[in-house]
Amino acid sequence: MRADTLLFLQRKGMSVMVITLAVLIASCTPEGVINKTKYNGEKVTYTCDDFKADVDNLAGSNSTAASLVVAEYDNSDFDYYYLEPGQWEIKDGNLNFRLAQDFEYEKFLTKGTAIHVIAKYKSLDHLAQIENPNSGEIATLVVDEEYYNAHKTPFMLYQIPVPADADGRQITLEFSIVKYKKGKIKKVFCNSVEVPLGIASPACCSFQPWENTDLQSVIEMPEVQIADERYRYRGFTGTLDFIFPMNSTKFDKELLATAIRNHVRVYDSLGYAVTSISLEGYASLGGKETLNQKLSERRAKAVYDDLVASLKDTSIQIEFSGKGEDWERLMLLTKTSALGADEQQLVMNIANGAGGNDEKEAEMRKLPFWTKLVDEVIVNTRHTFVTFNFDYAPSKMWVEYYQAQMPVISDELYNIASRELTVSRWKGGDAKKGLKVLDILIGNNKKPNLFAMRSTYHFGSNDVSSAIADIEQALLLDKDNLQYALAGLAYKTKFATSYAIEERMDMLNMYNDYVDKYPNNRSLFLNRSVMMDKAGYVSGALKEYDNLMEGQDPTAANLNNRGVAKLRTNRITEAEADFVAALEKDPNIGEAYYNLAVIYAMRGLTEKSAQHLRDAVRINKNLKDGVWNNDAFRVVRESDTFNEFR
Repeated sequence: MRADTLLFLQRKGMSVMVITLAVLIASCTPEGVINKTKYNGEKVTYTCDDFKADVDNLAGSNSTAASLVVAEYDNSDFDYYYLEPGQWEIKDGNLNFRLAQDFEYEKFLTKGTAIHVIAKYKSLDHLAQIENPNSGEIATLVVDEEYYNAHKTPFMLYQIPVPADADGRQITLEFSIVKYKKGKIKKVFCNSVEVPLGIASPACCSFQPWENTDLQSVIEMPEVQIADERYRYRGFTGTLDFIFPMNSTKFDKELLATAIRNHVRVYDSLGYAVTSISLEGYASLGGKETLNQKLSERRAKAVYDDLVASLKDTSIQIEFSGKGEDWERLMLLTKTSALGADEQQLVMNIANGAGGNDEKEAEMRKLPFWTKLVDEVIVNTRHTFVTFNFDYAPSKMWVEYYQAQMPVISDELYNIASRELTVSRWKGGDAKKGLKVLDILIGNNKKPNLFAMRSTYHFGSNDVSSAIADIEQALLLDKDNLQYALAGLAYKTKFATSYAIEERMDMLNMYNDYVDKYPNNRSLFLNRSVMMDKAGYVSGALKEYDNLMEGQDPTAANLNNRGVAKLRTNRITEAEADFVAALEKDPNIGEAYYNLAVIYAMRGLTEKSAQHLRDAVRINKNLKDGVWNNDAFRVVRESDTFNEFR
């Protein structure tokens, strides 16, 4: 007879040790009778079939892996150690666990009868060639009347000594029932020892359920030499304004020549070439509007002719047009003129009033301060406005246009033309501005340094997938750059849960190769430990963390990461101690606060969990997202206390 099933004694994800309950019923006494006893007020006879049926029920009630079993009550009043149904922990060298629905031991534990709970372990299939030993027997727990009575209150607590080399392995339990006499086995009623049927395979990778708890490891980013990048404005606009005498097309040609010789040519030497010029001619409001339109055209043409002759560059697009009377400038100059406030208002009323321009001009001439208006304002509306558009030509290391217009002969515009802007690797703070600059630069320049630089901004924005894509692009463009290769591997390590197990093992092998080449690079060893953890090789990760601490002052990152690995093996109390120690080393390590919040949530310590989560989010606001995707917070987040994390 045989009954076997997968038993998740841990809450889903509570450990890298997947416990399989294998009930192996090999042989019974000829009659199949275990005992005759009185149970629940009735005389009953129990056989191997009854035992098998009870263990089948036990397995069924403990086999669900649909959800993480977390504390369903606020356990703040408990002086922990306390286990919820279905929880388990490795503590003080013992595997302690409580079944979700327990065995009815009273049926079978008559005098001299005991149930053997035999614990074995085996490596996961993809780690069988790595872990040594990869299988073995842990211990046999003998549950007799004395043991049961000592451990059944307030609940049946199982305690099985567990060796350190079982960390991270799959654990199986086998049940059998035996008869003792004078401390020795007299008869095996239902034997699972003589005919073991092996260890059932896990339903899934034993570390996978933990991934839903989103435990936070610290990845040390290797130092990547990233040079500052200098860039310029893409271009700018410079202006000239030529004033004309009344009814004239004469203007200051020396001003034009000086502007071209001392400014336009200088901008060209700085890399800014004129790409286009527009000229707009204007006339003042004196005289008929139709005549002023023609006069404005002649003024624009006069500057155009001289400009073409001076530049001698047929590639520059030059356009000119006459705009007629410049009423817009008249109103603008009036507001800033020496005219009194009442006088300004009279001018504005006429300019904005009804009627044609000739009618408005006639009204203006009736103003008692007409002569003053001409001298202060109108003379400056007889002009041609020139706009030079400059573009940076030597390379495409530019970003946006400088938006403000300035006179082409101004010192301010020269400063804009000669200015070099700098973008550096991300050094903290808001990454959006740097990303905007780098997106434009990379759009025009496929430089590996730019991709490597942008990867740091993505990493700072917690956009690890984009960071990986950029550092891999940098490596593609510079195949021999070891720093890019190591940085890409570090990024992937942080994001390892998105990769299949085969890819994680490939990444672990890459770490092994690099560690052989660079045995003094401690960051490589630390990151390899995280990769071991994320590949399910938790026993190896724990050894690596301990090796890194040997003879050294442990770092906050090392302590935090070891705590994560211990938590995966259900060494919850030890993990808590590591996280606390990490915070003593570095009180600003948000990952440790977050991991403590997970532990306290699993224990049902709602307020304590919320407080540590507040500290985590204070340091890294992105950690708040994990609350609603993390099975460990499923119960405690129903508390109003957790509304602040929405």
